Amino acid sequence: MASSILLARQPIFDKDLNTIAYELLYRDAKGDGPQLPFDGTQATAEVLLHAYSSILQNGQIRTLPAFINFNAEWLYNGNLPTLKPDALVLEVLEDVAITDEIMERLKMIVKKGYRLALDDFIYDQSWEPALELAKIVKIDIQQLSPSQLIEHITQLKKHKVTLLAEKVETQAEYEYCKQLGFKLFQGYFFCRPQLVEGRKLTGNDLTNLQLMAELENPKASPESLEAIVCKDPELVLRLLKIVNSVRFSITRKINSINEAIIALGIDELKKWAILISTTQNSTAACELTREALTRARMCEKLANEYGISNSSTAFMTGMLSGIDAMLNFELEEIMQQLPISAEISQALLHNEGILGELLSDVKNYMTGNWDEIIKQAQMLKLSEARDESLQWVLETQASI
Repeated sequence: MASSILLARQPIFDKDLNTIAYELLYRDAKGDGPQLPFDGTQATAEVLLHAYSSILQNGQIRTLPAFINFNAEWLYNGNLPTLKPDALVLEVLEDVAITDEIMERLKMIVKKGYRLALDDFIYDQSWEPALELAKIVKIDIQQLSPSQLIEHITQLKKHKVTLLAEKVETQAEYEYCKQLGFKLFQGYFFCRPQLVEGRKLTGNDLTNLQLMAELENPKASPESLEAIVCKDPELVLRLLKIVNSVRFSITRKINSINEAIIALGIDELKKWAILISTTQNSTAACELTREALTRARMCEKLANEYGISNSSTAFMTGMLSGIDAMLNFELEEIMQQLPISAEISQALLHNEGILGELLSDVKNYMTGNWDEIIKQAQMLKLSEARDESLQWVLETQASI
């Protein structure tokens, strides 16, 4: 992949919060976008899609379909991608005028086996011919009032299209869209806690927070950590599985938590313990885990570039940045029960300090908000860290 190309991905969910595809966001060095270039070799395109659309599912690595925007210029002049049609969903942008020429092009694309999605859809009579070809219609629910949303759905029920709700920001919006008949969902609702009034932290939650606090204790010992880990049988089993995996190439089997802690070392144990303990109870565990792991790895890889001497601290900051959604609790409340350093706490709560700057840039890069990145000079490093982290996440999830 050319280093001048910026790529980000956003997950697309079904009604059960299974990740069924990713939308790929694109911008080149000139600031142009969002159509992805396919003028390279088929092998290059396949590598790109594998890196950005692959997940571990049921113990197997799968490449999910990629939703990619195509503008009017490409629809007029572009060549069809040299990829299997089931690997892509071609999004027609909202500013494309549905002319006779465009309709002929769309018919040819559909005849080749590609699926069409209409992006940021606002109903107009001129879109009727395109609706006969489209498989998916994406509606930005923030652009429409409740009455307009219902009017759109009524119009679209006349067509054999699957409705995708874009920019779903809260659990309530997600539930409402399900009731209206949307089948697919996209937005940041899965990254936020689903707060339940009166809910208390469970015994496992408290054990996890106790373990994280002890991991930050400079006087922590294998014995003190073992005493906490042993309170959670699932944590014990998964930790033993990890340390005995091929990843660590240990010549003999590890049979106790004490041995596992010594074999891993404190810094490595921090990573795995945080990962395991914070993803046990998540509603959208798979995607949350992928996002948190990617953030954590990127923070770790970029720590030195941002003047952070301890990459383990950067990893923990990235990993904990999603703990509120994982535990369904407000971040401020969790921080009160998790006596971590002020540096990490301020980074998580307020994006302050060099850790906060790093975390903010990693988050913005991952979501495609490239103009909001503080250290624009680090764009290439962010891109490289993202590419490496995606592959690392696949290997890491396979270990768990």
